[in-house]
Amino acid sequence: MLKDILLWKYERASPQWDVLCILCLAFIFLTPKAWFDKKETLATQTARLIVKAEDFSPEKSEMEKRVKDFSGNQNAEILGWREKKNARGETIYEIDIR
Repeated sequence: MLKDILLWKYERASPQWDVLCILCLAFIFLTPKAWFDKKETLATQTARLIVKAEDFSPEKSEMEKRVKDFSGNQNAEILGWREKKNARGETIYEIDIR
C-alpha cells in the first residue's frame, strides 16, 4: 500500500486518489509559514576591486576611504586583500569589498 501511495498508482476519481489530492492540498494550504522561513543569514554579496600597488595603502582606514572613492559605493567595507602579480609582472592588490 505504501508503494502504491509513493508511486501514485491509483486511478483518477477513485477514493484513494481523492484522499491523496486532499492531503496534498492540506499540506500546501495548512503548513505554517514558519516552517519555510530561513533562520540563517544569507551570504552577503561581495565584489572584488583590483588596484595597482601605488594606489594601495596597508592602513585600513585610509584604504577604505580610497575603496569608497574607487568603487563609488560610500557603504563599501573591506573584507580582505591579496597581493598578486599581473601578466606584466606588476604588483597588484585584489581587495574584497562588501
